[in-house]
Amino acid sequence: MHVTRAAVREGFEHFVADAIDVTADHFSVARALRSGVSGPGASVVDRLLTNSDTIWQRVVEPELQTYRKDTLTQFDAILDYAESDAGIDEFREQILEHDAFVSAIHEDVTPARRAEVIEALLERHRKLGDATVPLIESSEDDFWEAARTTIDREAAERLVEQRFVFVEPVRPYTDVIAMRTTLDPGELLGGLGGLLGGGLPTLDVEYTDEAIRAMRRAEQEVIADAKREIDRRF
Repeated sequence: MHVTRAAVREGFEHFVADAIDVTADHFSVARALRSGVSGPGASVVDRLLTNSDTIWQRVVEPELQTYRKDTLTQFDAILDYAESDAGIDEFREQILEHDAFVSAIHEDVTPARRAEVIEALLERHRKLGDATVPLIESSEDDFWEAARTTIDREAAERLVEQRFVFVEPVRPYTDVIAMRTTLDPGELLGGLGGLLGGGLPTLDVEYTDEAIRAMRRAEQEVIADAKREIDRRF
């Protein structure tokens, strides 16, 4: 791997890790369950919330780590594009394969609407790749040194404000995006709760609104931290 590519990836990975940590701080299991479960399963929510730590460990944390892994794998494909002379369409499949929002598009959305969402996401990835080109071409092996020696302060701020973002590009399309998971009340309640939960159907939980809310808060905080780093570096 090109040494500066490694530095760019390391900088992005640090940003993603911070964003996920802050998302975890803001994500509310109670809010996700109470807004995301309807019908007969709603009566089980209060019992599940008595074991919210288990839900966090078995459901939320794995989801966040999967998102982290997919985001970094996707960024590798974006860097492949940035290092090449080919257009973004050459890397379309590799980039979209690991896009959490693409995989969350409603199955019943019209083909035209689905294509609109995907193209908007792909355009966001293209702009991110284009923004990393000067950094990759730098001779520095540290992300911030590469940024400081290849782009000006204004470009650095644009990079973190407009390119190192995840939620903003999908906000116009949240009506066709659904983040879902399935919970087994009997398994999660455990012990006596498991006996009480025996025979209950699994619950389909849609947590899109809570995830977007928490991720947006995380973006704002991590971007503010990055801008403070820009103040220090530039």
